[in-house]
Amino acid sequence: MEHNEVVGLSIGMVLIWVAWSIILLLTHLRRRRSEEVAGHLPPGPRWWPVVGNIFQLGLGPPHESFAMLARKHGPIMTLWLGSMSTIVISSSQVAREMFKNHDVVLAGRKIYEAMKGDYGNEGSLITAQYGPHWRMLRRLCTTEFFVTSRLDAMCHVRAKCIDGMVQFIEDAASETSTKTDGIDLGRFIFLMAFNLIGNLMFSKDLLDPKSERGAMFFNHAGKVMELAGKPNMADFFPILRWLDPQGIRRNTQFHVEKAFEIAGEFIRERMESIENGGYDGIERTKDFLDVLLEYRGDGVDEPSRFSSSRTVNVIVFEMFTAGTDTTTSTLEWAMAELLNNPKTMKKFKPS
Repeated sequence: MEHNEVVGLSIGMVLIWVAWSIILLLTHLRRRRSEEVAGHLPPGPRWWPVVGNIFQLGLGPPHESFAMLARKHGPIMTLWLGSMSTIVISSSQVAREMFKNHDVVLAGRKIYEAMKGDYGNEGSLITAQYGPHWRMLRRLCTTEFFVTSRLDAMCHVRAKCIDGMVQFIEDAASETSTKTDGIDLGRFIFLMAFNLIGNLMFSKDLLDPKSERGAMFFNHAGKVMELAGKPNMADFFPILRWLDPQGIRRNTQFHVEKAFEIAGEFIRERMESIENGGYDGIERTKDFLDVLLEYRGDGVDEPSRFSSSRTVNVIVFEMFTAGTDTTTSTLEWAMAELLNNPKTMKKFKPS
């Protein structure tokens, strides 16, 4: 019995020594890396081994902690969130200088673990780094998707989607269960924005009560945005990336794949319709899916055409996620501010 206790204690001491050696090694490597880039990074608060400055942010809203640190370390400072270096700018003058005179240098972006999948960066505006491919995608959006003439032509569609949202809200308000609990306005704004993007992309309402595929696509897209917005330890501690301890990357990719399957069905239907002679002489406005399927590049700095339907899937999916979440948040906050300011609210009510 005593022999087993001695062996167990010895093993425990060895494990502690190994763990401590690993921590010291990581700290040493981190210090070396910091010394290498110290001449290129602005100053900031002293960081702790492994965790960096995470515990200096406090428990309150991060922007309050940033403001307090900026008073001491200046309008531009370096923070280490785990192993991730973060430059915090707290001055409009510094921000103007950086994004006006150094915009190309700062055009790259951090790709978080939740966004890393098997499909790579092809077709992605979110994860592709700045370069010819990204510029091509951006130009395609600004000249085909966001062009004024196309948006003006879809004015009646926007009116229809807004009318549908108002009807959904009225139906929900008439239910007895919501008279005391209220209604989730943000959800109905999200439905409106989702249907609007659906009409721009596919020329159809995806959240029609009769559309099961649309409802499933809505669910998976919402889950992806929810998971992508969650803090992920693997972003701050690279050693945890292969473990994915919170399951965020794994769950995000599951919902991305499901959404791709549904969007792929819409794309296949459109391609089959084109192969069968189009729409039998029926006049219809060209939507963004038509633009993607008909795209032809120069084959030098940009592809002669999109290599696969998966690439089109990525573009379509990102349009939905980017075009619904920000719109919903903005309108929901605007409504909240109006409700908190009755005098301003009266100006928007019909007399």
